[in-house]
Amino acid sequence: MSSEAKGNPPLTLLFALAYCLSFNILPSIGMGVVCGPCKMYDETSDTCICNDADPPQNRHSNFVEPRGERRKLVNENIRLLGLFDTDNWDWGEELFNYTMSMINDPNDGWQDDILGNDTAFIEWEVKNSACDGTTASRAYWAYRTEHDDTPPHGLVGCRCSSASISSANVAGLEGVVQVSPASTAKELGDRAEYPFFARTVASNLFFSKAIVATLRGLDWDRVSVLQTDTPFSTGLSIDFQQLWTGEHDDASGIWEGEIAYSHSIVINRDDTV
Repeated sequence: MSSEAKGNPPLTLLFALAYCLSFNILPSIGMGVVCGPCKMYDETSDTCICNDADPPQNRHSNFVEPRGERRKLVNENIRLLGLFDTDNWDWGEELFNYTMSMINDPNDGWQDDILGNDTAFIEWEVKNSACDGTTASRAYWAYRTEHDDTPPHGLVGCRCSSASISSANVAGLEGVVQVSPASTAKELGDRAEYPFFARTVASNLFFSKAIVATLRGLDWDRVSVLQTDTPFSTGLSIDFQQLWTGEHDDASGIWEGEIAYSHSIVINRDDTV
């Protein structure tokens, strides 16, 4: 339990880009206003109001409209920021750049109409988030500084949950939609805490269930757990141990799960342990 699960990275990154482009970014080009989750633009009042057509289970009663929720996009290109662990995940940046170039080409036969009109163009930039929350938040803020204190319209990334949590806390304050193709920490699924964050991979809870099922398939009932101190590994370890320990009566029979030894390995900022 020491590294972020990757699933099918190329496919999940493509899903992330498509979701980011369709989630309150592209629909706003025609009307010039970006509204938050479960909101719609009302031309009469020139404000974002509750979308009554949206299923009630998708609404957030404690949702607060953040500063910068309404961002003008008329006569302005779409600006996306990609935050990737370029030190250890270089193909993520390569795929992001390749996909952006294909979307911007209206004549290549691939998603030629996704931008909605003939004048929209995606400006994108990639910064290194590493696998670290501090690095990710600094990279996001550096982008704002370099663009006259203006946030991006959308954010794609990060790989590691620690980086995504940090960037989501900062970007969410400005109503910036963020989609991660790889971060799996369960806490990122809290829609009240992270209303502008989405991902294209399952949370750690599902991974924990899969691990339990695999170990039971081997007829094991006593295991040891070694984890790093990252949000990904810590969350996965907690979920697994909660599912594993105690008495069970399931498809594998009647059994009692036991943790023989559990230890958290602290990773220092210089990558030493």
